[in-house]
Amino acid sequence: MAILFLLIAIILYFYGPKNEAIKWLIAFLIFGCLSDLSHWFGDSIWYSPLNFIYETCTSYALIMFSIVRSELTNRRIEKILSYVLTLPTIIMFFITPIRPHLEIDYKILFLWVGPYYLTVCFLLIFSYFKEMNPKKKTRRFITACVVVPITLVYLVEHSFFKAIGYRFEGFWFVSFCAAITFVVFIITLIRFGAFGVKIKFEKQLLGQTITSIASGTTMLNHAFKNRITNIDMLSGRLKETARLLQHPQMENHVELIISETRQMMHMVKRIQKQIEDIEIVEGIANLQEVVIDALQSCSLLLESKGVDVSTEYTVNVNLKCDKIHIQEVFHNLIRNAVDAMEMGFGKLSIRVSEALKGVLIEFSDNGTGIAKEISDKIFDPFFSTKHREENFGLGLTYCYLVLQKHGGRINLSRKKEKGTTFTVFLPVSRKI
Repeated sequence: MAILFLLIAIILYFYGPKNEAIKWLIAFLIFGCLSDLSHWFGDSIWYSPLNFIYETCTSYALIMFSIVRSELTNRRIEKILSYVLTLPTIIMFFITPIRPHLEIDYKILFLWVGPYYLTVCFLLIFSYFKEMNPKKKTRRFITACVVVPITLVYLVEHSFFKAIGYRFEGFWFVSFCAAITFVVFIITLIRFGAFGVKIKFEKQLLGQTITSIASGTTMLNHAFKNRITNIDMLSGRLKETARLLQHPQMENHVELIISETRQMMHMVKRIQKQIEDIEIVEGIANLQEVVIDALQSCSLLLESKGVDVSTEYTVNVNLKCDKIHIQEVFHNLIRNAVDAMEMGFGKLSIRVSEALKGVLIEFSDNGTGIAKEISDKIFDPFFSTKHREENFGLGLTYCYLVLQKHGGRINLSRKKEKGTTFTVFLPVSRKI
């Protein structure tokens, strides 16, 4: 069982998101395998301390995981609980003889470990039923399926039986439960991205793809710019020659060539601007004003398409951010929404609200929506559904990169034939 717990801990450490819930889960997994690891040391000085940590800290790490994962409290309360819930462990440390042999009073231990484990099950199940977001609800269901069964095994086998003095000869049963938990974890990891592992892996892959494409495109753009500059120079000389020869038709043709080369240069510069490494220049900006400025920059487009715009600001905050880039992100999302809506029937809703650990800005439209089969590709560089010459498929890639630089994220809520919602999240660390 120790090996399985360590494998899960390693997977979560290297491929899981770096948040508080995952840190507590990794701590639980490490504490949970200390009993088995202590046997490797035999009767050494490490045997008793490792077993004491296993018996007293496993339930603590697990209940902290469930508190953070359930998102039913704020960070301040979580921090207070992280201190308060250590008190039973501290008390056990002072009343438990460790030398020459570890002598834990399992009846006293069960008085607080039992409620801890039951609270873990309650919080994970309750947060599942309370969750309204379909995607989050699925993730909470997976979390409950993986964590609750092994928690009940710990409650009964490691706590209750020891408290009543019953010697449970069920090593193979416990190992079987651990193996089933590991299999469920791996299946849900591959299929659904358990505990955010798949999400982080996909983000790493997208980041690598963007970096590779940006590098290749930069070199290609440089080569194109050199050739276009040469064509422009030669066309200028040819135009002068046509003028001296008084050949108006040739002069018109040359003017057309010059116009096309300048258009190509403009396109090359636009592509380069959107794929180059984004430099963030931080300042103080009011979020509501940034949204208003973005709407103002798109006002002519909104009016020409007859789009009905509604805004809702449930919170008014100042942010430490790059106002220019954030406004451009909003600008891109507004333009995308307008492009997806029918003339005269468009409705765009922008809502700014406060989340538990940051600020949300939602852009909702009643456009044609995004098909499920392409929803995973929309942030890929050069992917576009517009099929127009002026669209390079870099707008959402740019948005993704800007928000990544700010420690935020952008998510899509797909509602085919009912519109689309893009949600921008900026972390609480950005608030002033």
